[in-house]
Order: sequence, then C-alpha cells, then structure tokens
Amino acid sequence: MEFEEIFRLILLIGSVLIFIMSFVLWFHPKSLFPNRVLAALIIVWGYTVFIFAVQSKEFFVKFPHLFGIGTNFIFLFFPLIYIYIKTYIYKDERKISKMLIHFLPFLIFTISLSKFLFISAERKSSIISQGIPQWIQELFFYGDIGIISLGIFYTVLSFRVIHKFEYPNLHVLTKNQLNVIKWLKQFLVINALLWAIGTSGVFIETLEVDIPFDLFKIYYLGLTILTLWMSLFTLYKPDLLSSKERESDLNLKVLVGLKSFANTKNELLQSTKKDKSEVDKIDVTTIIDYIESSKPFLDSEMTLQNLADGSGMTKHRVSELLNAEIGLSFSDVINEYRVKEVIRLINEGSHKQHKLLHLAELAGFNSKATFNRIFKKKTGMTPSQYIQDITP
Repeated sequence: MEFEEIFRLILLIGSVLIFIMSFVLWFHPKSLFPNRVLAALIIVWGYTVFIFAVQSKEFFVKFPHLFGIGTNFIFLFFPLIYIYIKTYIYKDERKISKMLIHFLPFLIFTISLSKFLFISAERKSSIISQGIPQWIQELFFYGDIGIISLGIFYTVLSFRVIHKFEYPNLHVLTKNQLNVIKWLKQFLVINALLWAIGTSGVFIETLEVDIPFDLFKIYYLGLTILTLWMSLFTLYKPDLLSSKERESDLNLKVLVGLKSFANTKNELLQSTKKDKSEVDKIDVTTIIDYIESSKPFLDSEMTLQNLADGSGMTKHRVSELLNAEIGLSFSDVINEYRVKEVIRLINEGSHKQHKLLHLAELAGFNSKATFNRIFKKKTGMTPSQYIQDITP
C-alpha cells in the first residue's frame, strides 16, 4: 500500500471517529449548550476531513451533491469556535437570536453558489466531468480569501472574550476555572497554528509555488488530531467542561463579577489599597463584621444611617470607606449581601417550599422588580435560570 493510500485511510478512520465523538458530545452531558456547539463544530470539521480524504474528479462525478459543501462548512469553523467559547463562559449568551449574525458569511457564500448547488445530480456530474466553470473557480478563490479573513477576525475576537473575562477576575477565579481558561487558550493557539498552515497552503497553491510537501495534508491531519484530542479531553475531564457545580461554573458572576467585593472578611481586607492606613483597614473590618454578624441588610428599610449607627461611625465615614476601600456604594454592598442571602436560601432548597418573592423579602428586598433586576445584574442570570442551572 502506497503512502498516499495509507494517509487517506488514516484520515477516513479519523473522520469516522470524529463523527462518533460529535454524537457523544451532543448528548454528554445532557443538554449542556456549549457542548452541543462543540459537537456541531466537530461535525463540520469531520466532514471537511472526510471530503479531503476522498476528493477526486471521479468521486465528485459519482457523488456530485457533495461538491462544494466542504467549502461551505469551512465558513462555519471560526464562528462556531467563537460561539462555543462565549456561550461556555457567559450563560446569558446562550440564545439562538444572538448567534444568527455569525452565520451570515456562510449564508452569503451558499446563496452565491446556489446556482450550482441546487441543480440536478446529472447536470452537476456533467459540469464536473467537463471541467469546473470559471465563475465557480473564482467564487472559490474569493471564498478562500473570506475564510482566511474570518479566521483572523474570530481568533482575535475569541481571545478578547477570554481576556475580558479572565483579567478583571484573576483574584477570585478558582483553580478549576483557571484550568479551563488555560485549556481554551491552548485550543485557540493550536487551531490558529493549523489555520496558518492551511492559509499558507492556499497562497502557495494560488501562486503556483512548488514545494516538496503538501501543506493541506499537514493541516487536515493536524485538524483530525486536534478534533479527537478536544473530544477525548472533554469526555475525560467532565469536571472542567461540563460540571454544574458552583465552583466550576464560569458564568456564576456572583463569584467573579464583583469589582473587588469578596465573600469573606479576609478576602475583602486583601482587596483594600495597601497604602491606606491601618485605621482604615480596622474600620472596614468593623463595618464588615457588623454586616455579617448582625445582618442588618435583612431589613428592607435599612439605611446608611443604620449601618453607621451599628458600626459606631458617621455616615460620611462609612460611605467614604465603602467607596474608597471596597469600590462599591452603600446600596451596592447591601444588595451584594441580599443576593448572597437569596442564593444561600436557594442552595438550601427553600425555593421548593416558598415562592421566590418570599425568599427575596426574607433577604431584605422590598419589591419583585428590584429583586429580579439586581439578581440578574450581580449573577448574570435571573433567579429562575439560577435555580434551573443548579438543578441536576
């Protein structure tokens, strides 16, 4: 068996494994949206690998409807990567309506090629056997330019999504979350390197430069390995990529979305400015101790004066410390504690015996509208979505 045949066989076996993995990811774990996006990405990757392995004039004459579909699917590569990363990190992005615009290049190319795609099989076979028309060749050329541009654009956009999430929250990210961020970056870097190889292949082919090896073979072999690695890693590390536990939920903004507010007194003190006096730190400690021990926020009528009286300071002093040392206003601090109280009640299962409005009132909220607005602002999801998210 010649090397060319062995290589094609490897890609064919790889594409079959990719298709199997895509179906596994679609259903494992159950109803996890980002994994379904990843499954869709793997399907289009697997199809293009398969087409590359079997492509020949004779093959397309026999199966004419497969001609051109692979190029169509390549327009989905980077948009799906971007959607996967963004929907994994941000739960409120998991809406089909927010994703449609990313499929516009795919739709435009499909419409441009529709004159060929939607004719009969016999007519397609005749066109392919006689030679691809000039207009189709030109369309594929401009399609390649568009695909290369999409690769650059969405790679930068994907890194920006990760950067925007990671750096403001480094001080509160858990070990599992940092592992996920690291994995996502590795995935993007490897994919970008492979894309650079494929792009180089396009330019070399266009310029008719003679080199001793086929860059497209390197690209598709690398894509096969990357796809299988991604699939196996996802299945082998479900705690990183699919866990609904609070610790590894990247979008639980109650843990990472607070500017410098922490869940414990010690973390809060670490967030104070180091050049401030020890008196300021002691006073901040006094305020936090009072809030956490007496829980005055449970009273819906609580005011800044109440907090000042309870901590033995003036209103001005309390307001100054909250803004300068913690970086939050009085109402923001109180609402943080109220949201945390509701989350505590939900995690204990109180929502099964009482309505959400009752839990909100217990936590100090005085209206349903205010409760829903603040809860979503602090956590990135509505109370009902949070309950659904933590429910096995």
